Amino acid sequence: MQIRLNGRGVEVAEGTTLGDAMKGEPHLEGTLVALTRPASSIQKGTPEFEVVTPKGAFVIRIDDSENGRKFRDIIPQLIGANIRWKSSKLMAYGSFPSDIEVSREANEYSRYDCFFSLGGFDNNSTYVMISRIDHSGAYGAAGNGGRFGRVTRGRFLLDRLDEGDSILDIRPVVLELSETDAFVTDDMSTVLENEMSVDTYVGVDLERASPIACEQFLVVAGDGRLRMTDRTETYMANSQRMDVTLVPEKVAVREIGDVTVRNSGSGTGRLYFYRERRQLSPNHSLVGKVMNGQELVRMAPQDSELTVRPNPARIMSIGMTQAQAGEFLAAAGVVQKRTGLTGDDAVVAEQDPELTMEIMPGSVVETFGIHRDKVVLWEPDDEGSPTTTHYIRKMTGLDHKPVGTMKVFFTFEGMPMITFVGNPSEASVLLPEKNFSGEGSFRGQLAVTNMSRPSRGSIGIRLEDSEEFGPTGEEAYGTNVAGRIVSDLELLMKDIKDGDIVHLREQRKAGAPQAEKPSVEAAPRKKAAAKRPAAKKAPVKKAEDRKADESAVKKKGGRPRAKRPKQE
Repeated sequence: MQIRLNGRGVEVAEGTTLGDAMKGEPHLEGTLVALTRPASSIQKGTPEFEVVTPKGAFVIRIDDSENGRKFRDIIPQLIGANIRWKSSKLMAYGSFPSDIEVSREANEYSRYDCFFSLGGFDNNSTYVMISRIDHSGAYGAAGNGGRFGRVTRGRFLLDRLDEGDSILDIRPVVLELSETDAFVTDDMSTVLENEMSVDTYVGVDLERASPIACEQFLVVAGDGRLRMTDRTETYMANSQRMDVTLVPEKVAVREIGDVTVRNSGSGTGRLYFYRERRQLSPNHSLVGKVMNGQELVRMAPQDSELTVRPNPARIMSIGMTQAQAGEFLAAAGVVQKRTGLTGDDAVVAEQDPELTMEIMPGSVVETFGIHRDKVVLWEPDDEGSPTTTHYIRKMTGLDHKPVGTMKVFFTFEGMPMITFVGNPSEASVLLPEKNFSGEGSFRGQLAVTNMSRPSRGSIGIRLEDSEEFGPTGEEAYGTNVAGRIVSDLELLMKDIKDGDIVHLREQRKAGAPQAEKPSVEAAPRKKAAAKRPAAKKAPVKKAEDRKADESAVKKKGGRPRAKRPKQE
């Protein structure tokens, strides 16, 4: 028997199960699959028919009366029929023979009613009539005056049609399939039927005119599995990554099958898959269009998971070695240009262009390599300070790539800490979380200044133990502890200066409790001031210097832009 598998005709044996038929197709275990029975069986229950004319189309919705059933039967006779006459009250298509019973009773007709008329009370001269105004008359057909339906859409066209205009086609309109005609399932033992359509994934062709919106989509659907968190009659949506800053990009009328991302206002970052047509909105950037699996979008219930395949796939080589990045980029059809450390084992810390839709086929992608030991390893404390760790991921870019960046704000020889540029605006809602009171601030501790202090949003690493001050130089109440640095701090601090870029990567303990902090009793802490060189004094940053450092973290679609200065 024949089935359609992701839009392709495939021949399978009778009794083939879903799991056997879709082997090798894009599909992740546990995600839904859409099954649709052939269209011919669906159209039998369709109450609306589209009448196509040389000047456009209008839709007739038929009732379930005997005359409605007769209309279905005479559709082949109506195709090619023209308008025999048109008056201020009526428009008549025909004539053709029928078996409609004769009646001489007068009936009331409303505007846009559709009914049969018998010329000369003879069913050998049957017409299909459309009422243009409310009126009464005796037109010869029995059964509620011959009524079988009403014009529901395209009514404006009735005034444009003229005598002699013919019917080019009459076809059923499928508005919504019932569950018996189409359904979604994750049961791989389902037996397929002849001519059934199977969609295993949602394929989306991305829009190059919206590179930032597309990157948001690619980050959310990065592993190919997308959970539909919201469902309405108009759309399915995903609201998993909404703490982002986006910019307006391509705006268009939202057609069925379109994918958009909200770029401003409430729900910024939410992904929308449209099931109904909606007008354009400046708050929605067009991401792309569903090219496969629209039935999955239409029928998947809320909180279900779907397999998603974007075209093109995301191009992100950050975190790979230079050798791995070369193979990956070659497979994506682009050319690698190695910069920084170019050895095969060097870690790619930056990629330019970074946005997938800005990388054209056959173009050159620069991969900046650094020594593996220069990547600072951060062990986050998501349990103690979940909001703060999220803030750091957002500021460094770790929320969308494996290796993030921090720009040094202030460091000086002998200082007990090093601080990095933050974002006071983003930190204006950073409530106090876990602090270092009771146990003190230890060497390697990473923290952020919370909203209670003027320097809110500053990120710091403690270089010396202290009972009184934290990684950003604040007291405990103004400090949110976000974890610790587990890599070599001496290597981090070697030759570092203000404005340098530090590369950061997460390292998590698999299934183990958070590492114990250094014990106060076991190793008495020295006062921070005791290690400061007496002969040197840290320079005070001027207000304009601070402003320049803060503005250096420019945003493009919510991603921190802490980058190396380009070489001349």
